[in-house]
This record gives sequence, structure tokens and C-alpha cells, in this order.
Amino acid sequence: MLALVKPLNHLDILRSHFNPSATPFSIAAGEELRFSDEEGEQQCWFFKEGFLDIWRENNNIHVELLTAPVLLNLSDDLIPSPLNYKIVTKSNCTGFYLPVSRAMDIIEEQGLWKSFCHWQTYQMRWFEWRDSQFIGASTYAQIRSTLLTMASWDQELRSQIGVINYIQTHTHISRSVIAEMLSALRKGNYIEMQKGKLIAVHKLPLNY
Repeated sequence: MLALVKPLNHLDILRSHFNPSATPFSIAAGEELRFSDEEGEQQCWFFKEGFLDIWRENNNIHVELLTAPVLLNLSDDLIPSPLNYKIVTKSNCTGFYLPVSRAMDIIEEQGLWKSFCHWQTYQMRWFEWRDSQFIGASTYAQIRSTLLTMASWDQELRSQIGVINYIQTHTHISRSVIAEMLSALRKGNYIEMQKGKLIAVHKLPLNY
């Protein structure tokens, strides 16, 4: 796993300055959210509490499961994205949202570019690492990387997520291949599972 520390101090600086201009929310698990409103204006989302899934809509790829606190869609005012993404809440979530254009005005007015750069750099490095684990990687390497990611979650989150389903939506590898490799890893005592949920990951072999 990448030893990348979330810059919480800079995230909190952005949060505290955005909050007075934002709309608070409290959303139940299973709700679907968009990065733009009904008029097409891009929205910046800050999640204070909860777990959430990011999906790429054009190919129904599960991009990642994120844990609060997290700030999303802050760069779209600078470089509009041609891809469409959606948020699906995995648990009860709280936070706020505001137009990206307003967030960028606040950054300019309050001189928050240092915190902006720290947060954006963190996100770029994280997605750079993620892409390195999946683009051009073997089937086993993708499964191995996903298992290591799941192992980094707390037990409460792991107890809610089925391993096969999560890997399948995350990679689009066939369920039968995933099941075969997980079975082999369990037999080798590399992983522990119970009722389809991940209990523990021991030292995984580099190759299958």
C-alpha cells in the first residue's frame, strides 16, 4: 500500500472557509448524488462523516470507496471533466456542498492556494498510485491490490462489503476467476474470510 498521508490540516482550512457559504446535508446510505445540479452547475462536496463510492458512469466502473473526511470535485472549475461520475453513499453521511465557482472565489479571496495545492496534490498522487496497480496489471495483481486496499479499512467497513462483489465491480474481472483465486489464497492461509467478508490479509504472494 502507498504510504500517503491525507493532509488533514489543509483540508480543515478549506472546510472552515467554505462552510459559511455552503449548504449542509445529512444523507442516508444508498443515496445517489451528482457532481452537478439540475442547472448543470458543478458542485463541490465535503464529506465530514461516512463512507462513499465513486462510480464512472460511462462504463459503470467502481472507481473507489472513500472514507470521510474528503473534499471532491474542487478542480472542475479549472479543468472541466469530459467524464461523468456519481457518488453513492455507503453509510449515513454528513457534510456540505457548494458551487465549485464559489469555492474557487473563496480560495482566491482568502489566499488559500497553498491548502488547495496540498489537497489536489494528495488526490493526484493517490490516483496515480491506483492507476499503477490496475493499468496493464495482471488479473492476480489487480485482485491482490484490491485485497490490500480492503485490508486497510476498519473492521466495521469490511464487515459490510462482500469481497467477490467488491473486486468484481472494481475490476470487472469475472466472478468465477475471482472466486477461484480467493479459494486458493484461503487454502494457502494468505487471507481469512467469513460469510463472504474479509477478516484478515496475511502476507500475499507477489505472483499467483
